[in-house]
Amino acid sequence: YERGAVVADARIVVGERKRFEMDVGDISFFFKARSVAVIGASTNPIKVGNSVVRSLMSNKNLRIYPINPNASEILGLKAYPSVKSLPEVPDIAIVTVPAEFVLDAVREAAEAGVKGVVIISSGFKEAEVEEGKVREERLREIARKYGIRIVGPNTFGIVSVVGGINASFTPMFSEVKKGRIALVSQSGGICHYIIHKFRDSGFSHILHLGNRCDVDFPDVMRFLREDENTDVVAVYVEGIDNGRGLFEELKRLCSEKKVVVMKSGRSSVADKASVSHTGSMAGDYRVFASAMKQAGAVVVETPTELIDTAIAMEKFEVSGGVAVLTIQAGLGIVAADIIESSGGRLARFGEETVRKLKSLLPPITLRENPVDLSFSGLNLKVFAEVIDTVCRDDDVGLVMFLYAVAPPSWVLPAEVISQIMGRITKPSILGYSSTPENYAEIKEALKGSKTLIFDSVERAAKVAAILSEKRNYF
Repeated sequence: YERGAVVADARIVVGERKRFEMDVGDISFFFKARSVAVIGASTNPIKVGNSVVRSLMSNKNLRIYPINPNASEILGLKAYPSVKSLPEVPDIAIVTVPAEFVLDAVREAAEAGVKGVVIISSGFKEAEVEEGKVREERLREIARKYGIRIVGPNTFGIVSVVGGINASFTPMFSEVKKGRIALVSQSGGICHYIIHKFRDSGFSHILHLGNRCDVDFPDVMRFLREDENTDVVAVYVEGIDNGRGLFEELKRLCSEKKVVVMKSGRSSVADKASVSHTGSMAGDYRVFASAMKQAGAVVVETPTELIDTAIAMEKFEVSGGVAVLTIQAGLGIVAADIIESSGGRLARFGEETVRKLKSLLPPITLRENPVDLSFSGLNLKVFAEVIDTVCRDDDVGLVMFLYAVAPPSWVLPAEVISQIMGRITKPSILGYSSTPENYAEIKEALKGSKTLIFDSVERAAKVAAILSEKRNYF
């Protein structure tokens, strides 16, 4: 029409919105297996088939069956020519043979009655050749025909830290400390980066999904929702093929557990690389992030943020704003910027808190939020009274301490923080920049307290922002 009007003719049917239904099967047996076959086990110490056997051997109670028709013994274990020749049907099998032999290996395991396989071998959809795509589709057909569950292909494996099962090609993962954070990743490299950096933080399970030809995010989320050993789930995503299925199962998981999600592909280059890495659809990042938040997850942007946030969420919950304390004003101002620009909330001190701080600190200091104690912070009595005053404020949910110095008496303020926070219900974060020698003293002084320690102002402030974020996504 000349004046810009638009006429639309549409047929609208009013009714209840169709709900997405997805068949999500049980995968718990992977994490409590007591017998494992390694198809493609090797006597060569540099081969994946050898590394997998070494990983499994960390559990002395696990019955391990190396499969290699050309070997009689591998790492002191009797080797067998095939799965069918084993004295029992193993709970799971790990496949490390070349891609062209994988279909036969999985089919044999399925016919023998094995419940699930972990396929470490690559050369499937991620290879971006027709032959690889066909192989992966045939794996799905085997899974549907026999009811066998498949993790992978193109995965480094799975690790149940609480179950004592390192079904991966990385023996070092057997040394990971037990905890209540589950890590689910679409990238083996991200898993290795996180575990190397945070190996002492404590994990319940570590799972690399690889190409997700069968076991996918919804399967894992259902398992973790029912897993009594997991409180927090950290998820790294590159691409998804079934967004609705992921959203529905994530929403159920978030109703019972704390969930942190990171997705790569925010740039066009990374988006394209994600597709090539695991052969999955990357999709629009903003749509994905919005959906994850609506489901109830916290969305972060880096692997370090992913685990920093998971550790903090496991340790405590925050109800209120962040109070920033420092002895150097610049650190407090920068932290305040990071917190507010990242969507977090600084606490608004009440009149009584402000009055008390002004009576404790000289005019040259910052006596509102952020609070700069300056040299008054080296007076232990003043230091303790300021902490106590701030923690009693009704709008404070989290107290953050920032230091970039290491005076000889450094450990004494840390002990004061520990003592005060030990009798106050509010959690605290310490962001410090100090000499490596001081770290052990600081960590020892804060042992058993509610205080988390980060090695930079940026990390501490980012976690504080996420914990105090106003989550109103609907």
